[in-house]
Parts: sequence; C-alpha cells; structure tokens
Amino acid sequence: MTRRRFLIKFAVLACIILAGLWGYGRILDMNAEPTYTADRLFKPYGEDVYHLAQRIERGGHISTRDVEALPGGVNKRYGDEITFLFLALQAHNLQAIDTLLADGADPYMVDRPSQRSERNFVYYLTMPGPSSGPVQGFDFENRMIESYLKHGGKANVQLLGNGGEWLIEQVGLIGNYEGVELLLKAGADPWSESDGQDTLMSSLALMSQKGALSFLNELIDQGYFKNPPLPKLQKFMNFLASYEQRKDELSREIRQIALRVLKRNPDYPPDQNTQELFGGPIPWQEAENAK
Repeated sequence: MTRRRFLIKFAVLACIILAGLWGYGRILDMNAEPTYTADRLFKPYGEDVYHLAQRIERGGHISTRDVEALPGGVNKRYGDEITFLFLALQAHNLQAIDTLLADGADPYMVDRPSQRSERNFVYYLTMPGPSSGPVQGFDFENRMIESYLKHGGKANVQLLGNGGEWLIEQVGLIGNYEGVELLLKAGADPWSESDGQDTLMSSLALMSQKGALSFLNELIDQGYFKNPPLPKLQKFMNFLASYEQRKDELSREIRQIALRVLKRNPDYPPDQNTQELFGGPIPWQEAENAK
C-alpha cells in the first residue's frame, strides 16, 4: 500500500514538473526575439503552423515530424504567398532549409506567382549570401547548393526568365568558384549556352579579372577545354580577346590562357580573335609548349 501511494505521489510530482517546464517553455517563447514574419504571415493559419514558423524565424531546429504534421503540406502558401522554404531562406536558417528540401519542398516554385515573379529557390543560389549571422557570404550559399543537390536538385538548370541563364554561369559571375565546383561535380555543363549564347566559360573570359583567370586555369587543368564545340570556343576566344593586349601582367595572363586552350584544340582556325590576342598568326610552337 505504501509503495502504491509512493508511485501515485511520484506520478503527480512528475506531472507538476512537466507542466512547469511546459509553462516555462511558453514563457521563453513569449519573451524570445519577436517573429515579425511569423506573426504577420503565419499566425492566422493555426497554432501548429504559427509556432513552427516562429521556430524557423528564430533560427531554431525543425524535424521531419514537424514538416509532416503541416496540415497543408510542405509546399502550401501562406500570407503574401510565402512558403516555409522561403521563410527559412529569409531567416538564413540552413538546418530548416535542408530539412524542408529533404521533405519535399519544391525548389522550382516562385516566391510571388501573382506578381509573375521569376525568383525561385534556385535563383537565390546565385546571390552573394548574408553579411551577418553564423554562416555568411559564399559559405552560406554553398551550404544551400549542397542541400539543393543532395535532395535531388538539378545541377544543370536554367533560371526562369527571358535570358535563359544557367545556374552555373550566374554562380560563376558573382565569383563563387567553390559553388561552381560543387555544380560541376554534380554534372553541370560549363558550356551550356544562355539565350544570348553566353556560357560560364565566356563569362569568365569577359570578366578579365585575376580571380576569374585563375579559375579558368583550374578548369583547363581539369579538362573542361578539351574539344568543346567550335562556335562556343570561338565565343570564348572572342571574349578573351576583348581585353586589349597592352603588355601588362593581365595581358600576359590572358595570352597564356589562350595558348593553353589552343594546345588542347590544335584544329582551331586562325581568326580575328587570335589576331588580336597574338598580334599576328597563332604561335603554334608556343601553344605546344604551354602547360
């Protein structure tokens, strides 16, 4: 009998403690950092939806169970047409982004369909990344690219819009070369052409900057310049030749890249591009000796 009373008292005490902890947790939630987006766009859709949105906006951890419990599914739109994936993106919550993508969040849905937006999740992979927070800049963007690819995202994909730009080209244009490498390893084609016939390679050549040229040398070493289609290679050489040769260090680097590319494409026909790069006929002996 004594043992039974002890167990009853223990159970009652445990309930009191759990209730207290729950109440304390609610107080912490009430006193936590405000959740402006959750309050404005998610609160009208029920307590479960609202509290999950709060947690994401505050940088908290979410689970597959949380996502599966959503009454409208992971891709449901809430106030201002926002989805949970765009909320996690706005909150810079990488863990939430990864979980949502793993549980079926669609990276190809646009953020504001009623406004004919062309910005989907893939578009935001081409940004410089946040300037504050635990993960910043390209590190943040590359963590998102890794999550996107890990959960079935297409490496070789065009952005929405009339230009037909490719994800890999736009990631390269902002100087995120680590992001480009992630996409290349996943099968992206650096010679895919936009509607304007630009490629990652021609865009890097047009930049004529040390970082871009160094990265081009890496791509040459990795074999990406071995016999690409001639029209695409000519466009690349045209952009490479757009920097007027003036015997400075940058001119020498560009000339050396041209020689290295020609070594791997010995059938390249002389044209105006090579005339401007070399000031005359192609120096094939120099090309053969180039690394």
